[in-house]
Amino acid sequence: MIWYYMYPSTEGVEKLPFYVISIGLHELQPRIDRPNGHEYDQFFYNTCGSGHLEMSGQVYDLPEGSAFFIPAGKPHSYYPDGDIWDVRWMVPYGSALPELLKSLRLENGGVFSLQDETGLDRILYQMRKNLIEHPKYGNVLAAGEVYSFILEFVHQTSLYRINESEGIPYEGQILTLKEYIGNHFMYPITLDDLCKVIPVTPQHVCRIFKEALGMRPMEYVNKVRIEMAKSLLIYSDFSVKEIGEKCGFQNTNYFCKIFKKKEQVTPSEYRNSI
Repeated sequence: MIWYYMYPSTEGVEKLPFYVISIGLHELQPRIDRPNGHEYDQFFYNTCGSGHLEMSGQVYDLPEGSAFFIPAGKPHSYYPDGDIWDVRWMVPYGSALPELLKSLRLENGGVFSLQDETGLDRILYQMRKNLIEHPKYGNVLAAGEVYSFILEFVHQTSLYRINESEGIPYEGQILTLKEYIGNHFMYPITLDDLCKVIPVTPQHVCRIFKEALGMRPMEYVNKVRIEMAKSLLIYSDFSVKEIGEKCGFQNTNYFCKIFKKKEQVTPSEYRNSI
């Protein structure tokens, strides 16, 4: 029976926008009954076999390629209907999570058809790798991956298309672009790279970011990088140079310049002030 689960330490990360409570995989997920619900929100997807979910007085079929979200505190049961039910899960938490889930209209939970689990598997694997290789601050490194996982879940279950149909401008496109940036902020990103993600013209990419987020594309990229850098400055022992490189800044002087512009202090001053 192939399975794993991880419950990483959350010490020192409670103020982060996102972090991991647990992740796991089970080739034959056993029956789980929670009459009082779970303490945290839960994301699931199954890649092989089938099962059922009981929630809100309904029984949902979960064939191969299903994904489901169960909100915190909602009574539920889920169980297999055969000898194989390969279920993977990610349980997140963080200060920014409630607002994100609200914007995705996931307050009541849901069952969805998954287009392709490859991206979710890749992010889950990277989370696990970071948590294993960096026991002390792996949950800091996993913070960006939690956000990427949720956006990939949204993308693969077509949740963003529901939002688009309700008239929110560029909702699907900005989610796709934010997902890409969340997965690649540690590498060089150009405007041309973003144009290939959707694909659209550079002018349209700029328009999307301006109308959806009120900023330029590269401004948002640097915002993501600086937020991750702040977490690493607080919770890791990496040097300023190493943190800059891990967050996509190949030049330490440029990293310090952008950091000070956004935070009014240098990275070293920020670290020493905490």
